Amino acid sequence: MAYQKPKGTRDIFGHDLRRIETVCHSARSFFGEHGYQEIRTPVFEYADLFIRSIGEHTDIVEKENYTFKVSERTYMLRPEGTASVLRAVIENNISLPQRFLYIEPMFRREKPQKGRYREFIQIGIEHIGEAGAVFDAEMIEQGKRFLHAVGCNDFAIELNSIGCPECRAGYKKILHSELDARSAKLCDDCSRRMERNFLRIFDCKNKECQSIYDRVPKITDNLCKACAEHYERVKLYLGIFGIEALENKKMVRGLDYYTRTVFEFKAGKLGAQDTILAGGRYDILMKELGGPDTPALGWAMGVDRMLIALVDDIPVVPKQTIFYIVAMGETYLADMIPIRNTIQSHGCISIFADPDDPIKKQMKKANRSNADYVLIYGEQEAIDHTVTIKNMKTGEQNAVALDTLQQFIAALK
Repeated sequence: MAYQKPKGTRDIFGHDLRRIETVCHSARSFFGEHGYQEIRTPVFEYADLFIRSIGEHTDIVEKENYTFKVSERTYMLRPEGTASVLRAVIENNISLPQRFLYIEPMFRREKPQKGRYREFIQIGIEHIGEAGAVFDAEMIEQGKRFLHAVGCNDFAIELNSIGCPECRAGYKKILHSELDARSAKLCDDCSRRMERNFLRIFDCKNKECQSIYDRVPKITDNLCKACAEHYERVKLYLGIFGIEALENKKMVRGLDYYTRTVFEFKAGKLGAQDTILAGGRYDILMKELGGPDTPALGWAMGVDRMLIALVDDIPVVPKQTIFYIVAMGETYLADMIPIRNTIQSHGCISIFADPDDPIKKQMKKANRSNADYVLIYGEQEAIDHTVTIKNMKTGEQNAVALDTLQQFIAALK
C-alpha cells in the first residue's frame, strides 16, 4: 500500500514554496520596519488556553480542532496565533507595549477547499498594550500597505464595532425582544448561538436567518458612550491615513475574544470564502488568560488564500544558479573543493557528482538536478589550468581559465 498525505494537507516544493517564502520574507522586512519583532510559540499548547480564549462554543473549539491526550492532560494543535502570543507575554513577563509578528503553521479540522487547508501558514501581527484608536487605524493601514507590497490589490475593507461586555449585555436584551416572535424561523445553529454566543448569529449562512437579521437593530447602533467614541475616533484616523472602509454592521468575527473594532479584507476573486485578512481589538483577553488588564489588537492572514486572490503572480525570489561539478576521478576532486567554495561565496548552488561514476552517468545526474551549468574537470583541464563549463540550457561548452573563474561566475548575476 502506498502512503498518502492526510486529507487537507499538502506537500509544498518548487515554485509554490518559493511563492510562500517570498511572502514570508516580505512580511519580516515590512513589519520589521514598523517595529514588530518576530515571535515563535509551540505548535501545540494545553487545550484550555484555546478553549478559554477562542470560546467554548465557537466552531473552532466545538468541531475544528485537533486535540490529543498525554498523561491526563489534553493538548491542542495551535488553531490561531493570538492566544499563544498572549500566553508567552504573560509567562515570560515581557514588558509592554510590544509589537509582535508571527509566521507559523496553524491547524483546523475543517472541510478542505481551494485555499483552505487543515494545516496552513498564517501571518499575524499583535500590538499589545495600546488602547488608542489611532492604533486600530494604523493596523488596518499596515494590512493594506502590506498586501499592496506583495501584489494583492483587489480587495475591499469592511469595518464594524462590536463594543464591550457592557454594550453587549444591553444589546442582548434588545435583540432577544426583537427575535422572540421570530425565534421559530431561526435555524438550529442560530437558536443554539442565541443562548451561548449570541453575536455569532450574524455569521449564519442561512438566507432566511440573514433576512431576519437585516431588519433587527445592530450592536453598532447600541454602543456605550466610551465604545461609540472609540469607534468614531477609529473612523477619523482611517480618514487621516487615507483608508476607505465600508461599514458592515453585521460583521462580528468568529472568535469570542474580540471587543470594539473588528475588520475584514475581502477579495472579490475568492467567492464565498473571500476574507484574506481579518482581525480587531481584544482588550479583555489578557486579563481572561490571567495577565494584567491590558488593551491589545491584531490581525491574521492566511498566506494560501491571499496568493489565490492575486491578479498577477507574485514576483518570487529568483532561483539560485546551480552548478554541477563533474570531476573525472577522485584524483581531481581536491582541486574542485576550492572551486565549490568560490561558487557558493557568490550566492550560487554547487553540487558534487560522484567522481567514481563514469562521466556519462555524472552528466545524466546533472540533467536530473536541473543544473544551469556543469563544470567538468579532468586530466586535460588540470594540465591547462582550466575548467570546462557547459551551459545546460543552450548546450554551449567553453574552457574557462581557473584564474578567471570568479569573474565568470560574477558576470552571471
